[in-house]
Amino acid sequence: MTLPRLNREVRKRLKTMDSLPNIEAAEKIIYLNVTDYNDRWARRKLSGFGLAKEEIKNMFDNRYGEK
Repeated sequence: MTLPRLNREVRKRLKTMDSLPNIEAAEKIIYLNVTDYNDRWARRKLSGFGLAKEEIKNMFDNRYGEK
C-alpha cells in the first residue's frame, strides 16, 4: 500500500464518522489505521527474496565483513 492510498483510507474512515468530539479522537483513528497498515506490511511476504537472499548476504559480508 502506498502513502496516497493510506491517506485515502484514513479520509474514508474519518468521513464515515458523524462527528469527532476533539482532535485527539481523530488522531487516535489515524494512529490505529497506521498501526494496522504497519502490521499488515510486517506480515507481507516478499516475492523473490529467496532468490536474492544469497546475493544480499554476499554484499553485506563484503561491506561489513563475515560473521
